[in-house]
Amino acid sequence: MKKLILFLATSLLVGTMIACTSDTTNENEGDPVEAGQEEVQVNTNEVVYQIPNNSWELSSIFEHSIVDENGKEVPYSITGNVETLGFTGPNPIVSDENQKYFWFYFGQEDIYDKPVEVKAVKEGTEELVDLHSGSFYEGAEASADSVNMPSHLEFPSAGLWKILVYIDGEFYESIVVEVV
Repeated sequence: MKKLILFLATSLLVGTMIACTSDTTNENEGDPVEAGQEEVQVNTNEVVYQIPNNSWELSSIFEHSIVDENGKEVPYSITGNVETLGFTGPNPIVSDENQKYFWFYFGQEDIYDKPVEVKAVKEGTEELVDLHSGSFYEGAEASADSVNMPSHLEFPSAGLWKILVYIDGEFYESIVVEVV
């Protein structure tokens, strides 16, 4: 009789423990992280940024003009992608100098007031460097087809750098530049 009671008590205790444990498995476990996407570690809520493994070819420089409030056309040389985003500022980019740059967004998505993180990785390394955090906000329209965001960027050393832009926590675009 004691063995039966001990068996039932143990079974009841084990059953209760199993029922009370929370499901800590990740729904997406086993799903590969797509290139350019970020992975969130559930246990620490720490964001781990993936570095896109695409080309290290220098990004293009293109001209973009706006009309200022006086009706005068103002041209800018922008490094980046004419369909998504780019930046303008001092060129060449000099290492260890904190310089002011303006970011232009040309895309069609509503990105107003979403957090923007600008990071960079030097060719041959995997260390991400934080360059800027900010947002494109309504009222910062540079023209009818672009909006801008001021920033200060400082690259710690010379070389080829891939700038990684994340909008609202998701990878958006990379721009490759030469820093002297």
